[in-house]
Amino acid sequence: MDKIHPVITIMAALILLYILWCLIEPFFFVLDRAELKKSSSDKVPGITIKKLPLNAGNNKASPDLRFFFFSDIHAEWCPVTAKRLCNAIRRTHYKSPLDAVIFGGDIVTNMHNERSGLRYLSKVSECCNELGIPFYGVSGNHDSCFSNIPEHSGFTSLDNRSISMASHVTGKDIVITGLPDSGRKNRVWQTKMQCDNKEPVILVVHDPDAIIHLDPDSRPDYMLSGHLHGGQMKFPFGIEFTLLKRSDKLPQMGVVQGSYDISGTTVFISRGIGCGVFPFRFLSVPEATVTEIYL
Repeated sequence: MDKIHPVITIMAALILLYILWCLIEPFFFVLDRAELKKSSSDKVPGITIKKLPLNAGNNKASPDLRFFFFSDIHAEWCPVTAKRLCNAIRRTHYKSPLDAVIFGGDIVTNMHNERSGLRYLSKVSECCNELGIPFYGVSGNHDSCFSNIPEHSGFTSLDNRSISMASHVTGKDIVITGLPDSGRKNRVWQTKMQCDNKEPVILVVHDPDAIIHLDPDSRPDYMLSGHLHGGQMKFPFGIEFTLLKRSDKLPQMGVVQGSYDISGTTVFISRGIGCGVFPFRFLSVPEATVTEIYL
């Protein structure tokens, strides 16, 4: 019996340390950089997946477009304050000008906390206005019950809308468009984007599973998304997705965070900066990302 007590003590200490770290990690924040290059693969029926490096590290060419992308603030459980995010936007823009700041959806987890989320985004909008940077966004699954979000938060919605930007390298137009999220209940997936793809297309969508449901001839050249929080709580064998979040399909194929070539589309999936239902993170530090587009 005396030998059991030390084992129990050690196990209890490890569990306590685990819980403590899960509570501490959400306060960290990293600013990553992703070089997104146009896929050389053909857009064919079916889903093929290839993991890509986040950045090559030796690319000295100028990007065609440069964005500051963040997602999933879930403001009621977001220790990364709007002030910290805005400071990161300023530093990034002063270092090399940004073409836009883009939000990937999910303002809050609970609709009753809408005001805190809108205040957060309003501060980001004020920062963008101060710097003269456009601020765009799409709705997330937790945002589907809200109305007039763009008007109250200050960003321009890309839900089923398109805008064009000129490449800094070639001067040619690049289309940026978005798809709304209908929410988890009675989910409706769109099979086509609301734009033609004669020019290069960048799709912004909250849930990366959207790429699975798009018709092959309607898939974009690039896609920016969030939703998965990088797993948020890493468990052995991906239990968080195989058992707890079985509705998310890409994670069951090994797609959780970072850059991928998915069926001819270059996809970036952000870990997001908020925490979702519980204020925990484990081995998935909150992030925003400078995404550089190369045609």
